[in-house]
Amino acid sequence: MKILINCSNLKVGGGLQVAHSFLYEIKNNTEHQFIVVLSDFLKYQINQSEFPDNFKFFHYSIKPSAKKAITGTDTFLSDIEDKYEPEAVFSVFGPTYWQPKAKHVCGFARPDYIFKDSPFFKQVSWFYKLKLKLMEFFHMYDIRNNNEILITENKIVSDILATKVTQPVFTVSNYYNQVFDDENLWVKKFNIRKDKETINLLSISANYPHKNLAIIKKIIPVLKNNFPEFKFQFILTIEREEFGISENDELNNNIVFLGKVAINQCPDLYSQTDFLFLPTLLECFSASYCEAMVMRKPILTSDLPFAKSICNTAAFYFDPLDENDIANAIVHLSYDIKYQETLINNGLEQLKTFDTAKQRADKYLNIIINEKTNT
Repeated sequence: MKILINCSNLKVGGGLQVAHSFLYEIKNNTEHQFIVVLSDFLKYQINQSEFPDNFKFFHYSIKPSAKKAITGTDTFLSDIEDKYEPEAVFSVFGPTYWQPKAKHVCGFARPDYIFKDSPFFKQVSWFYKLKLKLMEFFHMYDIRNNNEILITENKIVSDILATKVTQPVFTVSNYYNQVFDDENLWVKKFNIRKDKETINLLSISANYPHKNLAIIKKIIPVLKNNFPEFKFQFILTIEREEFGISENDELNNNIVFLGKVAINQCPDLYSQTDFLFLPTLLECFSASYCEAMVMRKPILTSDLPFAKSICNTAAFYFDPLDENDIANAIVHLSYDIKYQETLINNGLEQLKTFDTAKQRADKYLNIIINEKTNT
Protein backbone atom coordinates (compact mmCIF):
# COMPACT_ATOMS: atom_id res chain seq x y z
CA MET A 1 0.00 0.00 0.00
CA LYS A 2 1.18 3.53 -0.75
CA ILE A 3 0.82 5.85 2.23
CA LEU A 4 1.58 9.56 2.22
CA ILE A 5 2.65 10.78 5.67
CA ASN A 6 2.06 14.51 5.92
CA CYS A 7 4.12 16.42 8.51
CA SER A 8 4.20 19.68 6.57
CA ASN A 9 2.33 21.64 9.26
CA LEU A 10 4.41 20.59 12.29
CA LYS A 11 6.51 23.32 13.90
CA VAL A 12 7.16 22.87 17.62
CA GLY A 13 6.20 20.82 20.64
CA GLY A 14 4.54 17.45 20.91
CA GLY A 15 3.66 17.12 17.25
CA LEU A 16 7.32 16.86 16.29
CA GLN A 17 7.91 14.25 18.99
CA VAL A 18 5.00 12.07 17.82
CA ALA A 19 6.01 12.31 14.16
CA HIS A 20 9.63 11.49 14.97
CA SER A 21 8.61 8.48 17.04
CA PHE A 22 6.16 7.17 14.43
CA LEU A 23 8.63 7.43 11.56
CA TYR A 24 11.38 5.61 13.43
CA GLU A 25 8.97 2.88 14.54
CA ILE A 26 7.93 2.14 10.94
CA LYS A 27 11.47 2.51 9.58
CA ASN A 28 11.85 -1.23 9.11
CA ASN A 29 8.39 -1.74 7.61
CA THR A 30 8.95 -2.99 4.05
CA GLU A 31 5.35 -4.02 3.46
CA HIS A 32 4.25 -0.55 2.36
CA GLN A 33 5.62 2.35 0.38
CA PHE A 34 5.85 5.59 2.36
CA ILE A 35 5.95 9.07 0.87
CA VAL A 36 6.90 11.42 3.72
CA VAL A 37 6.61 15.20 3.74
CA LEU A 38 8.79 16.72 6.46
CA SER A 39 8.39 20.30 7.63
CA ASP A 40 11.44 22.53 7.87
CA PHE A 41 11.27 22.08 11.63
CA LEU A 42 11.22 18.27 11.51
CA LYS A 43 13.67 17.53 8.70
CA TYR A 44 16.72 18.24 10.88
CA GLN A 45 15.63 15.60 13.38
CA ILE A 46 15.14 12.80 10.86
CA ASN A 47 18.23 11.09 9.44
CA GLN A 48 16.85 10.08 6.06
CA SER A 49 19.90 7.96 5.23
CA GLU A 50 18.77 5.49 7.90
CA PHE A 51 15.56 4.70 6.05
CA PRO A 52 15.21 2.01 3.34
CA ASP A 53 14.30 2.50 -0.31
CA ASN A 54 10.55 2.20 0.25
CA PHE A 55 10.67 5.65 1.90
CA LYS A 56 10.63 8.78 -0.23
CA PHE A 57 11.15 12.12 1.54
CA PHE A 58 10.16 15.66 0.64
CA HIS A 59 10.76 18.90 2.54
CA TYR A 60 7.93 21.39 2.71
CA SER A 61 6.31 23.64 5.31
CA ILE A 62 2.74 24.54 4.46
CA LYS A 63 1.72 28.14 5.09
CA PRO A 64 -1.51 28.20 7.12
CA SER A 65 -4.29 30.46 5.94
CA ALA A 66 -8.04 30.80 6.32
CA LYS A 67 -8.39 30.28 2.59
CA LYS A 68 -6.54 26.96 2.68
CA ALA A 69 -8.55 25.81 5.71
CA ILE A 70 -11.77 26.41 3.77
CA THR A 71 -10.72 25.28 0.30
CA GLY A 72 -8.33 22.51 1.33
CA THR A 73 -6.06 23.29 -1.60
CA ASP A 74 -2.26 23.23 -1.62
CA THR A 75 -0.37 22.91 -4.87
CA PHE A 76 2.82 21.31 -3.51
CA LEU A 77 1.03 18.55 -1.58
CA SER A 78 -1.49 17.91 -4.37
CA ASP A 79 1.32 17.58 -6.92
CA ILE A 80 3.00 14.94 -4.75
CA GLU A 81 -0.30 13.09 -4.38
CA ASP A 82 -0.92 13.21 -8.14
CA LYS A 83 2.57 11.89 -8.87
CA TYR A 84 2.65 9.01 -6.38
CA GLU A 85 -1.10 8.25 -6.10
CA PRO A 86 -1.16 7.08 -2.45
CA GLU A 87 -4.14 5.04 -1.31
CA ALA A 88 -4.21 6.85 2.02
CA VAL A 89 -2.84 10.03 3.59
CA PHE A 90 -1.92 10.28 7.27
CA SER A 91 -1.44 13.73 8.74
CA VAL A 92 0.07 13.36 12.20
CA PHE A 93 -1.92 16.35 13.48
CA GLY A 94 -4.34 18.86 12.03
CA PRO A 95 -5.48 21.26 10.93
CA THR A 96 -3.75 20.37 7.69
CA TYR A 97 -4.99 23.16 5.38
CA TRP A 98 -5.23 20.54 2.67
CA GLN A 99 -7.76 17.98 1.46
CA PRO A 100 -6.22 15.10 -0.48
CA LYS A 101 -8.14 12.94 -2.96
CA ALA A 102 -7.20 9.78 -1.06
CA LYS A 103 -8.62 8.71 2.29
CA HIS A 104 -7.33 11.16 4.88
CA VAL A 105 -6.58 10.11 8.47
CA CYS A 106 -5.66 12.99 10.76
CA GLY A 107 -4.57 13.44 14.35
CA PHE A 108 -6.30 15.98 16.59
CA ALA A 109 -4.63 17.75 19.53
CA ARG A 110 -6.36 21.08 20.15
CA PRO A 111 -7.34 21.11 23.84
CA ASP A 112 -8.60 24.69 23.64
CA TYR A 113 -11.40 23.47 21.38
CA ILE A 114 -12.30 20.70 23.82
CA PHE A 115 -11.91 21.86 27.44
CA LYS A 116 -14.01 25.01 27.42
CA ASP A 117 -14.09 25.25 31.22
CA SER A 118 -10.32 25.60 31.53
CA PRO A 119 -9.09 28.45 33.76
CA PHE A 120 -6.99 29.49 30.78
CA PHE A 121 -9.97 31.30 29.27
CA LYS A 122 -10.51 33.34 32.43
CA GLN A 123 -7.14 35.05 32.23
CA VAL A 124 -6.86 35.95 28.55
CA SER A 125 -8.10 39.24 27.09
CA TRP A 126 -11.35 39.56 25.17
CA PHE A 127 -9.31 40.30 22.06
CA TYR A 128 -7.35 37.06 22.46
CA LYS A 129 -10.61 35.17 23.02
CA LEU A 130 -11.96 36.65 19.80
CA LYS A 131 -8.79 35.58 17.99
CA LEU A 132 -9.19 32.05 19.39
CA LYS A 133 -12.82 31.90 18.29
CA LEU A 134 -11.87 32.87 14.76
CA MET A 135 -9.06 30.31 14.69
CA GLU A 136 -11.39 27.65 16.07
CA PHE A 137 -13.95 28.36 13.34
CA PHE A 138 -11.45 27.88 10.54
CA HIS A 139 -9.58 25.01 12.19
CA MET A 140 -12.72 23.05 13.00
CA TYR A 141 -14.02 23.66 9.48
CA ASP A 142 -10.77 22.10 8.27
CA ILE A 143 -11.06 19.20 10.74
CA ARG A 144 -14.68 18.48 9.78
CA ASN A 145 -14.33 18.79 6.02
CA ASN A 146 -10.79 17.79 5.01
CA ASN A 147 -10.52 14.43 6.79
CA GLU A 148 -12.34 11.08 6.83
CA ILE A 149 -10.98 9.70 10.11
CA LEU A 150 -9.71 11.44 13.26
CA ILE A 151 -7.37 10.24 16.02
CA THR A 152 -6.86 11.76 19.46
CA GLU A 153 -4.49 10.82 22.28
CA ASN A 154 -6.97 10.82 25.13
CA LYS A 155 -10.33 9.02 25.55
CA ILE A 156 -11.86 12.11 27.17
CA VAL A 157 -10.86 14.19 24.16
CA SER A 158 -12.22 11.56 21.76
CA ASP A 159 -15.58 11.49 23.50
CA ILE A 160 -15.96 15.29 23.39
CA LEU A 161 -14.65 15.59 19.83
CA ALA A 162 -17.12 12.93 18.67
CA THR A 163 -19.96 15.29 19.63
CA LYS A 164 -18.51 18.00 17.37
CA VAL A 165 -17.76 16.02 14.20
CA THR A 166 -19.40 13.36 12.05
CA GLN A 167 -16.28 11.31 11.29
CA PRO A 168 -15.22 8.26 13.33
CA VAL A 169 -12.84 9.20 16.15
CA PHE A 170 -10.20 6.76 17.43
CA THR A 171 -7.99 7.01 20.51
CA VAL A 172 -4.26 6.18 20.42
CA SER A 173 -2.42 7.38 23.50
CA ASN A 174 0.78 9.38 23.55
CA TYR A 175 4.04 7.94 24.90
CA TYR A 176 7.67 8.83 25.34
CA ASN A 177 9.92 8.71 22.30
CA GLN A 178 11.91 5.47 21.91
CA VAL A 179 15.17 7.45 22.10
CA PHE A 180 14.67 7.43 25.88
CA ASP A 181 15.27 3.66 25.90
CA ASP A 182 18.74 3.82 24.37
CA GLU A 183 21.30 5.99 26.16
CA ASN A 184 23.63 5.63 23.17
CA LEU A 185 21.27 7.92 21.28
CA TRP A 186 21.24 10.64 23.91
CA VAL A 187 22.95 13.90 23.04
CA LYS A 188 24.56 15.34 26.18
CA LYS A 189 24.92 18.97 25.28
CA PHE A 190 23.93 20.78 28.47
CA ASN A 191 25.42 20.95 31.94
CA ILE A 192 22.71 22.48 34.10
CA ARG A 193 23.14 21.08 37.58
CA LYS A 194 24.64 23.63 39.99
CA ASP A 195 25.11 21.51 43.10
CA LYS A 196 23.38 18.80 45.10
CA GLU A 197 21.42 21.30 47.18
CA THR A 198 19.78 23.13 44.26
CA ILE A 199 16.44 21.69 43.13
CA ASN A 200 16.14 21.69 39.33
CA LEU A 201 12.60 21.97 37.95
CA LEU A 202 12.39 21.06 34.27
CA SER A 203 9.75 22.33 31.85
CA ILE A 204 10.22 20.99 28.31
CA SER A 205 7.69 23.15 26.57
CA ALA A 206 7.16 25.80 23.95
CA ASN A 207 6.01 29.15 25.31
CA TYR A 208 2.36 28.91 24.33
CA PRO A 209 0.03 30.97 26.55
CA HIS A 210 -1.82 27.87 27.74
CA LYS A 211 1.46 26.36 28.97
CA ASN A 212 1.30 29.01 31.72
CA LEU A 213 5.07 29.39 32.05
CA ALA A 214 4.57 33.04 32.99
CA ILE A 215 3.42 31.92 36.45
CA ILE A 216 7.11 31.23 37.17
CA LYS A 217 7.66 35.00 37.39
CA LYS A 218 5.34 35.00 40.40
CA ILE A 219 6.57 31.74 41.94
CA ILE A 220 10.21 32.81 42.23
CA PRO A 221 9.60 35.80 44.56
CA VAL A 222 7.31 33.67 46.76
CA LEU A 223 9.93 30.95 47.09
CA LYS A 224 12.69 33.44 47.85
CA ASN A 225 10.63 35.38 50.40
CA ASN A 226 8.91 32.49 52.17
CA PHE A 227 11.72 29.94 51.96
CA PRO A 228 14.98 31.97 51.88
CA GLU A 229 17.16 28.90 52.52
CA PHE A 230 15.60 26.90 49.68
CA LYS A 231 17.84 26.68 46.59
CA PHE A 232 16.16 26.12 43.23
CA GLN A 233 16.21 26.87 39.53
CA PHE A 234 13.73 26.43 36.68
CA ILE A 235 15.04 24.87 33.46
CA LEU A 236 13.11 26.18 30.46
CA THR A 237 13.41 25.18 26.79
CA ILE A 238 12.66 28.69 25.52
CA GLU A 239 14.67 31.84 24.95
CA ARG A 240 14.89 34.65 27.52
CA GLU A 241 13.32 37.03 25.01
CA GLU A 242 10.25 34.80 24.73
CA PHE A 243 9.86 34.90 28.48
CA GLY A 244 9.81 38.67 28.44
CA ILE A 245 12.63 39.57 30.82
CA SER A 246 15.92 41.39 30.29
CA GLU A 247 19.43 40.09 30.93
CA ASN A 248 19.60 42.21 34.08
CA ASP A 249 16.37 40.93 35.62
CA GLU A 250 17.03 39.21 38.94
CA LEU A 251 14.71 36.38 37.87
CA ASN A 252 17.63 35.15 35.78
CA ASN A 253 19.31 33.99 39.00
CA ASN A 254 16.74 31.19 39.23
CA ILE A 255 16.07 30.38 35.57
CA VAL A 256 18.15 28.60 32.95
CA PHE A 257 17.06 29.33 29.39
CA LEU A 258 18.11 26.57 27.00
CA GLY A 259 16.17 27.55 23.89
CA LYS A 260 14.72 24.86 21.65
CA VAL A 261 16.06 21.38 22.28
CA ALA A 262 16.07 18.34 20.02
CA ILE A 263 14.28 15.15 21.01
CA ASN A 264 17.56 13.28 21.54
CA GLN A 265 18.70 15.98 24.00
CA CYS A 266 15.69 15.57 26.28
CA PRO A 267 16.64 12.38 28.17
CA ASP A 268 19.89 13.90 29.43
CA LEU A 269 17.99 16.98 30.62
CA TYR A 270 15.73 14.78 32.72
CA SER A 271 18.75 12.93 34.11
CA GLN A 272 20.16 16.23 35.42
CA THR A 273 16.95 17.52 36.99
CA ASP A 274 14.87 16.65 40.03
CA PHE A 275 11.27 17.22 38.98
CA LEU A 276 9.13 17.72 35.92
CA PHE A 277 7.32 21.02 36.42
CA LEU A 278 4.28 21.48 34.19
CA PRO A 279 1.88 24.29 35.22
CA THR A 280 -0.12 23.91 32.00
CA LEU A 281 -3.77 24.94 31.74
CA LEU A 282 -4.68 22.95 28.64
CA GLU A 283 -3.47 19.65 27.22
CA CYS A 284 -4.77 16.70 25.28
CA PHE A 285 -1.86 14.46 26.33
CA SER A 286 1.59 15.85 27.01
CA ALA A 287 4.39 13.36 26.37
CA SER A 288 6.34 15.12 29.12
CA TYR A 289 4.35 13.13 31.67
CA CYS A 290 5.45 9.83 30.12
CA GLU A 291 9.02 11.06 29.76
CA ALA A 292 9.22 11.97 33.44
CA MET A 293 7.76 8.61 34.41
CA VAL A 294 10.27 6.55 32.42
CA MET A 295 13.13 8.77 33.66
CA ARG A 296 11.95 8.20 37.24
CA LYS A 297 11.34 11.88 37.97
CA PRO A 298 8.48 13.05 40.23
CA ILE A 299 5.87 15.17 38.49
CA LEU A 300 4.58 18.53 39.73
CA THR A 301 1.61 19.59 37.64
CA SER A 302 -1.76 21.31 37.48
CA ASP A 303 -4.73 20.08 39.47
CA LEU A 304 -6.95 19.84 36.40
CA PRO A 305 -8.97 16.93 34.91
CA PHE A 306 -6.79 16.35 31.84
CA ALA A 307 -3.64 16.04 33.99
CA LYS A 308 -5.29 13.67 36.45
CA SER A 309 -6.66 11.51 33.63
CA ILE A 310 -3.09 10.97 32.43
CA CYS A 311 -1.02 10.96 35.63
CA ASN A 312 -3.53 9.57 38.12
CA THR A 313 -1.55 9.00 41.37
CA ALA A 314 1.82 9.65 39.71
CA ALA A 315 1.87 13.42 40.26
CA PHE A 316 1.79 16.05 43.00
CA TYR A 317 -0.94 18.49 42.00
CA PHE A 318 -1.26 22.24 42.59
CA ASP A 319 -3.52 25.14 41.67
CA PRO A 320 -1.82 26.40 38.47
CA LEU A 321 -3.01 29.98 39.03
CA ASP A 322 -1.91 30.26 42.66
CA GLU A 323 1.81 30.97 43.01
CA ASN A 324 1.64 30.38 46.77
CA ASP A 325 0.13 26.92 46.35
CA ILE A 326 2.72 26.08 43.70
CA ALA A 327 5.62 27.29 45.86
CA ASN A 328 4.37 25.26 48.81
CA ALA A 329 4.02 22.18 46.60
CA ILE A 330 7.59 22.53 45.29
CA VAL A 331 9.08 22.86 48.76
CA HIS A 332 6.88 20.14 50.25
CA LEU A 333 7.84 17.60 47.61
CA SER A 334 11.52 18.59 47.71
CA TYR A 335 11.76 17.59 51.36
CA ASP A 336 9.50 14.52 51.22
CA ILE A 337 11.83 11.88 49.78
CA LYS A 338 9.47 9.03 50.60
CA TYR A 339 6.62 10.64 48.67
CA GLN A 340 8.98 11.25 45.74
CA GLU A 341 9.65 7.51 45.65
CA THR A 342 5.92 6.81 45.78
CA LEU A 343 5.29 9.11 42.81
CA ILE A 344 8.11 7.49 40.84
CA ASN A 345 6.76 3.99 41.45
CA ASN A 346 3.23 5.07 40.63
CA GLY A 347 4.54 6.61 37.42
CA LEU A 348 6.17 3.36 36.33
CA GLU A 349 2.85 1.60 36.87
CA GLN A 350 0.91 4.33 35.09
CA LEU A 351 3.16 3.96 32.03
CA LYS A 352 1.79 0.43 31.58
CA THR A 353 -1.68 1.86 30.87
CA PHE A 354 -0.53 3.73 27.74
CA ASP A 355 0.26 2.55 24.21
CA THR A 356 3.99 2.11 23.78
CA ALA A 357 5.71 3.79 20.84
CA LYS A 358 5.49 0.53 18.90
CA GLN A 359 1.87 -0.06 19.82
CA ARG A 360 1.04 3.50 18.81
CA ALA A 361 2.68 3.03 15.40
CA ASP A 362 0.90 -0.30 14.89
CA LYS A 363 -2.44 1.25 15.79
CA TYR A 364 -1.85 4.19 13.45
CA LEU A 365 -1.16 1.80 10.58
CA ASN A 366 -4.21 -0.31 11.40
CA ILE A 367 -6.42 2.76 11.34
CA ILE A 368 -4.85 4.00 8.10
CA ILE A 369 -5.12 0.63 6.37
CA ASN A 370 -8.07 -1.12 8.01
CA GLU A 371 -9.91 1.76 9.72
CA LYS A 372 -9.65 0.05 13.09
CA THR A 373 -7.13 -0.15 15.94
CA ASN A 374 -7.20 -3.96 16.06
CA THR A 375 -7.50 -3.87 19.87
